[in-house]
Formats: sequence, structure tokens, C-alpha cells
Amino acid sequence: MTEKEMNEEISFEELLKASSEAPGRRVRPGERVSGRVAKIGKDTVFVDLGGKSEGLADIGEFLDGKGNLTIKQGDRVEMRVASVKDGIHLTKGMKVQGADALDILREAKENLIPVEGRVSSVIKGGFEIDLSGIRAFCPLSQIDLIFTEKPEDHLGARYPFRIMEIKERGKNIIVSRRMLLEEEREKISKETLERLKPDLECEGKVTKLTNFGAFVDLGGIEGMVHISEILHGRIDHPSGALKPGQQVKVKVLKIEPDKEGRPKISLSIKALEPDSWEKGLGFEEGEIIRGKVSRITDFGAFVEVAPGVDGLVHISEISYERLSHPSRLLKEGDEVEALVLGIDSEAHRISLSIKEAGVKKKISEEEGPDKARLEAGQVLKGIVEDVKPYGLFIRLPQFGRKMRGLLPNEELRASEKGDVKKKFPRGREIQVEIVSIDEKGKIRLSQRAMEEREDREDYEKFLKKEDRSEKLGTLGDVFKNLKLKKE
Repeated sequence: MTEKEMNEEISFEELLKASSEAPGRRVRPGERVSGRVAKIGKDTVFVDLGGKSEGLADIGEFLDGKGNLTIKQGDRVEMRVASVKDGIHLTKGMKVQGADALDILREAKENLIPVEGRVSSVIKGGFEIDLSGIRAFCPLSQIDLIFTEKPEDHLGARYPFRIMEIKERGKNIIVSRRMLLEEEREKISKETLERLKPDLECEGKVTKLTNFGAFVDLGGIEGMVHISEILHGRIDHPSGALKPGQQVKVKVLKIEPDKEGRPKISLSIKALEPDSWEKGLGFEEGEIIRGKVSRITDFGAFVEVAPGVDGLVHISEISYERLSHPSRLLKEGDEVEALVLGIDSEAHRISLSIKEAGVKKKISEEEGPDKARLEAGQVLKGIVEDVKPYGLFIRLPQFGRKMRGLLPNEELRASEKGDVKKKFPRGREIQVEIVSIDEKGKIRLSQRAMEEREDREDYEKFLKKEDRSEKLGTLGDVFKNLKLKKE
């Protein structure tokens, strides 16, 4: 033996002795532990488990199929405690082989250490597992965390298994892979839960969709994205935006215990996307826009005018008729056109009018673009807004929602006089002429002036039509001719 080998052997003996004598932390067989590779010997690998504890593992645990070493000093490894007799002995999973195979399985069961096996066939109720020549049975429910719809997908796979039962001297061995997966998930979930906190942004995978939201796996633990937190706009079902297996970015809204004390994690996808107020609504005051009625209340109807943005149509802005309730004319889901009356960007409020949209659209179609300014002599259409004993107040929507004029009773057409309230209900559209605008901006309207102008135009047309001066001459010529005939 060379001097180098002797020194190495002595140092390994010292390490082994130190590991067995070191007070270290208490571990038990079957426990999962992790540590860093402290030293690699000819047959043994020393793993620093922290707290002055050191584990020993056979070097064969770290050789690949070609016999090459897969670790180096300083690497972090995860293993299980195989035994605590004469030191902490570590293993990745027990190898079932040799004449003592059954004893190895019993030891693995007793110490909760996984054993490696191959899924050799699908049988009634589960799978046949080959544990290096020893037959075992894995129930269908114990092969995975979720229900296996296609058992044949597991054929030929090599998995670690937990020994659940050994009966009839090894003739009846039952194993479980699910128990190990649950332990792994529990470990990961604890680590995930430790780092989760409100406002944290992270990634996850959609695992399940329900009517009320989507469940997302964050790493061994699930959170829930309520349907209202998926998009800024409304959707009827989460499947309209998500699908199982999809990777998504989420924001943690809150973490609180449920009735059983387990962590309940609320998530949001839309919180990471800019809303319509931030991106821009795409319309301005005075425009006519389309939207869908999202909600009906006693005082009006809410209309979705952009993803996640509702505008209010007050009950008085639905129709010129007096309504007892908005549901008389509207229902949820109706597509409507509305005029944007106002936008309050700070308060995130939008006021709309359905009745104004109808009037403005009709006027623009019939009369073309709005006139630039009010002038006496203009003939235009207006809307009856109020009836007083002395006349009618007529709104002139071409010049803005608040522009109105007075049509006095004496300026009505003769045919329109009488029971004015019955003849001019609120909302009726009539044609009027602007006769004057005073220094205070008050507008006086008339139907009579318009009627007189129409009569004058008709008389002028009649004169042009009946003008026969070239054929019959003047009235004087007619009398002159009559006089000559008499003589």
C-alpha cells in the first residue's frame, strides 16, 4: 500500500469514527435527509448533514450504468436513512438482490425505505411489479397521485415503491408508489408555503377547472384563481380562457387557513395585466358606443363598455317614457348602443344614455353633421323635454345635451293648440325654427314662423306657376280689349 493510500485510509477511519461519535442531530430509519458531499473514498461517500452530523453511503449509489461516478465533492444530495447502527447509513433506495432478498424487503418495510421495481404487467385491480425477481402487487389507486385512465402507460417504467405488506413468507407483497409521491409533495409544499406571501408573483400549472374558478399547482400546493380574477372582462366559465396543464403567471392575493386549518391560497391572473383604464378605454365623451348589459338594479343598468369596465345608464336615461324599473325594457346580456355622457377617470366611473344615443344617431342620419353654431332662422328637430303653462321646453341635441329653447304657446301651429300636454308628451320629436337668441343665450323657438314661411314659399311657387304674362298680357290689356269689342 502506498503512503498516499495509507494516509487516505487513516483519514477515512478517522472520519468514520468521528461520524459515529459525533453528537449530531437525531435521525431515524426511513427519514429523508439532504446534505453536501464532504469526501469521496474508494468504497464510501461521506455526506455532511449539518449540525455536526455525517452520513455514510456506498459509492455504488452514485455510479451510472457504465460505472462512472455521478457526483463530486461539494454536490448536494438527497437520500434516506437506511440505518443508525454504527453511524448514519444512507441509501437512495434499497436494492433487492441475492439470497437475502426477502430479509432486505422486511428491513425496507420496517425502516420505511423505498425499493426499486419495474411495472411488468397490468392485472385485475392494479399492476404486477418485478422487484429484481420477486413478484409484488401495486393497486391501481397506488401507482400515482391522480386516477390512472390508461394503466398501460406505466408498463415497463421503473419506480421506487414503499413496501406496505409482506404476507405468506413473501408470496404476497403489496407496494405503493403513491405514498412516496405524497411524501415528496408534502415536502415540496412546505418549502413552497414558506416562500409564499401576499403580492408575490410566481408561476404555476392549471390542474383543474370548475364553474367558480381554476386550481393552480404552485409546487406541491394548490391555490385557486376565482373566475372574477382570470380576466379583466367577464367570462361564463374558466374554460373560456384556461385549460388544464397550462402554465400561468399568478399573483398571490392572500393566504388564510380554511375550516380545517389548512392553508387557503387565493390567486389572481388579471392582477398582472393592465386594465382598460390603464391601457385606454378607446372612446371619449360624446361618442356612441356598443356594450352588453351586465347587471340590472333598481336605479339603472350597468353596461360593459370595455373589458372589466362598466358604465351606468341611469333609469332616467333609458327611455323618454317614465319607467318603474329598468327591467321593463332591458335584461342582462342585451346588446345596446349608448351615448357617453361623462367619464370620471379618477373615480373610474362612466355615465351613459341609451335614449340620447337613439336621438343623436337619428338626427345625424337625417340631417348630416351637427351645425357649427346656433343662428336665428335655422330649422331643426328637437325633443320635448318639459311642458309648462306658458309653453314647451325643447331640447336641441345637435348642439349638446344641455342646449334647450322655449317654444311659447303663441308660437305653436294653429293645429297644435289645445290640450298641449296630451299633444306634446315628453320625448316627442318635433320640428321648430329658431326665431331669436338674446344676449343671455336664451333661445326662442317657433312653429308659427315656420308655418308662415312655408305658406310664403308656397305662395311664391304658386305665382311662378300661374304667371302667364307672356300669353295673356296684363289685366289692363284684358279690359282694353273688352272695351274695343263693345265699341
